[in-house]
Amino acid sequence: MRTGEEQLSLPGLTSFSEQVGSTFEVMDVPPAVFMLKLVRVVEHSKTEHNAAFSVFFLGALDRFIPQGIRKLKHAELGEMEIFLVPVAKTNEGFEYEAAFNTILK
Repeated sequence: MRTGEEQLSLPGLTSFSEQVGSTFEVMDVPPAVFMLKLVRVVEHSKTEHNAAFSVFFLGALDRFIPQGIRKLKHAELGEMEIFLVPVAKTNEGFEYEAAFNTILK
């Protein structure tokens, strides 16, 4: 469990949307560097109290990572831990989804 000072903050819908097409390094999947490309962001719902959205990443076809909390690193957004779930296998690679439900201030 993390204390308040150690928590990694997560980007929101706008921040992720601005980075579509960029790459994220998965830092906790040895033995080699594993990169994911942010391919789309989908807003599910938004009220005055919360916003729900998903981000979708594309990874290599020759390497699969199971669902779990993954530490990602991005040049603009920094480091974050998010729960990634594999959702599809295409001709281009494996697609992974991270779903967010954010409480708005």
